[in-house]
Amino acid sequence: MAEGTSERNGPISNIMNSLWSNSSSNDDAFFDSLKLTKKQRIIGFFTSLILGAFCFALALLLLPFLILKVRKFVVLFTLGSVFSLGSFSFLWGPWNHMMHLISLERLPFTIAYVLSLAATLWAALGAHSTILTLVFSVIQIGALVWFLVSYIPGGTTGLKFFSKLCTKLVSSSVSSTLDV
Repeated sequence: MAEGTSERNGPISNIMNSLWSNSSSNDDAFFDSLKLTKKQRIIGFFTSLILGAFCFALALLLLPFLILKVRKFVVLFTLGSVFSLGSFSFLWGPWNHMMHLISLERLPFTIAYVLSLAATLWAALGAHSTILTLVFSVIQIGALVWFLVSYIPGGTTGLKFFSKLCTKLVSSSVSSTLDV
């Protein structure tokens, strides 16, 4: 791969190239101290991602009982978010992942999302307040959407383009199958 290509693709491409390269060097001192192999890092990534998906699935099972079990739902949803976000630390290395999350262009999204996660957990587990838990969970979901939209190429412009494209596809598909 040419040097100009990795500069064009940014830090994520550089991290992924270093992960899949044949060299055994790693820029992350944490993984150097643990002596994790690439296979162990990939297993850690998928384990953490599966734990996140499991927590999300359990949270979705509680969705019909949301009024009665709002704190349990929110704790499971938040743990799913933490596991999913943390899974990329296995692939990129914790230091590289942290540096990416607190880079100048990512910092506002990261701060909003991490604070909303912490506030939601505090309201559910510390304060035991259903009202505060609901408020912070709505903020958390908004921060999660904002965080995810920030990863879409073109940001909100790209999201609008893709949403219009999907809307046209769905509406043309539905109108052609349903003669209403």
